[in-house]
Amino acid sequence: MGTGGSRAPSTVVLLSGGLGGASLAPVLARRLGPGRLTVVTNMGDDIDWNGLRVCPDLDTVLYALAGRFDHDRGWGLRDDTFCVASRLAALGGDDRFRVGDHDLATHLFRTQQLRTGHSLTAVAAELASGLGIDGTVVLPATDRPARTHIVLADGRRVGFQDWYVGQQARDSLRAVELSTAPAAPAALAALAAADAVIVGPSNPVTSIGAILSLGGVRAAVEAVPTRIAVTPVVCFQLPSSPVIGHHARARRRVLATIGKADTPGGAAACYTGLASTFVLDRGDADHFGDVERSGMAPVLADVLDAERLADVLIDLVGQHASPGALPGAPHGISSSAASMSTKTGRSTGIG
Repeated sequence: MGTGGSRAPSTVVLLSGGLGGASLAPVLARRLGPGRLTVVTNMGDDIDWNGLRVCPDLDTVLYALAGRFDHDRGWGLRDDTFCVASRLAALGGDDRFRVGDHDLATHLFRTQQLRTGHSLTAVAAELASGLGIDGTVVLPATDRPARTHIVLADGRRVGFQDWYVGQQARDSLRAVELSTAPAAPAALAALAAADAVIVGPSNPVTSIGAILSLGGVRAAVEAVPTRIAVTPVVCFQLPSSPVIGHHARARRRVLATIGKADTPGGAAACYTGLASTFVLDRGDADHFGDVERSGMAPVLADVLDAERLADVLIDLVGQHASPGALPGAPHGISSSAASMSTKTGRSTGIG
């Protein structure tokens, strides 16, 4: 699929968590071309680990744009070694977060730069340059500490990573607490200059929600002319790997804390009043009604195929309608597909 011959807007902002952004951001960057994409990343997952500042989602997007992200493991750098992690574990240190040796260098450099007065925004630019990323800007959503906290079913309050990694997202939740720290000036400036914003296929609560909760972000997004959200949920297909299964389990649990189902409709409801278009998987056409009830136009795409998803997104940001779309029907759907039903079960997704 092409872009229908229309020119894409000059600037697009992608709001991103980790895994969903790692899949989509490199393809969008390549397809849009240099200078057209800015990725604003979630910082709610950040932790202090052995005295070092670790920014999982920011680093995941950077590594993916550099072509070095380990998609099989779901975090860190491809072909990394783990000599330090193994030795740390042998000494009885904190080995819940198994950090690779080259990944460790990222955290050492960032911590050093922050201690000498650099902002997270400035450090992200230095890391991007060091990874050879050119033509795409990656920004932290905030320069301030803005960590997400989880309230477990038994009332204990823990950091997001302590639950997500340390407990493998298995414990049930009572609530999710998001930061309201001020957004980074550079992130707000990018949104102010954007022709389109894409809310990426990441967790609507702990990834995207943790960006939108920051001071000034929601209003800035609402002011962008074209606003598109992508579902992180695909109902018709079971998780394809333990990594995807882990993400899906966490997403189900955090959506439940706000009374939403782990479905495309449940994800869409998180963006009522924010986006005008909601992209869901072709296999989930029977969720159109839920999306429409959230006030958005449903659009079909192959959500699990980053190349095909990018085709649809670039078409939408370029013209916001397909010239061949049926009158009154969502983009990308035929009259026969409009009435199709799909098998539902445990959902998968990419964020």
